[in-house]
Amino acid sequence: MSTTPTHTTTQIYRTSTLQPTAVLNTGIFGTVVGSTAAMGMNLHKVRDKEMTLGEATADSLAKGAGAGIAAAVATAAVQSLGGSRLTNWTVLLATATGVGYAINTLGRKKTTDND
Repeated sequence: MSTTPTHTTTQIYRTSTLQPTAVLNTGIFGTVVGSTAAMGMNLHKVRDKEMTLGEATADSLAKGAGAGIAAAVATAAVQSLGGSRLTNWTVLLATATGVGYAINTLGRKKTTDND
């Protein structure tokens, strides 16, 4: 029996909690919710003859796609970071807002360039 102390090291491996299916499903859900919300607003413009139904549909799909991308990216960020419930909600809100802002900025720049 040895009385020499032995040193053991503990290695901590963090496994990824990223679930691609959940990210995809969140993106699809965000697209549906974003599109229907935008279409609800655009139908008022169609009724007031400010835009055609085709324009309203195209605009709604574009806004829905942006919402879906923002939701998917935010979900992936939360899954990658992990943390407390408050941290997760904060990351979700900040990421979705940032991505949505970036998409809208690019859309406005594109629209301004075409005018």
